[in-house]
Amino acid sequence: MAYFNPVLLMIFVSEVCLGICAWRSPRFLRRIAAHLLTRADVVDVSRQESERRMKLWLDELGLESDPRSTKRPERVHRFSRDEVKVS
Repeated sequence: MAYFNPVLLMIFVSEVCLGICAWRSPRFLRRIAAHLLTRADVVDVSRQESERRMKLWLDELGLESDPRSTKRPERVHRFSRDEVKVS
């Protein structure tokens, strides 16, 4: 008991502070939970959007996202009803 890990001591102190705040005001705990859940949702949406953007650019530049894949779909650009250009 002569030595305390400073990280564990900081975690313990923060838990005690959160416990006191939650005991004094239940709204505080609800606000903290809503804030943390909102942040997690934003991170997930950002990650999904980044993956979608990467896939879009890989398709637009004609790069294959899976190097083992041998099938490459042809990209077709329509300029009018009669004129079709394959790129």
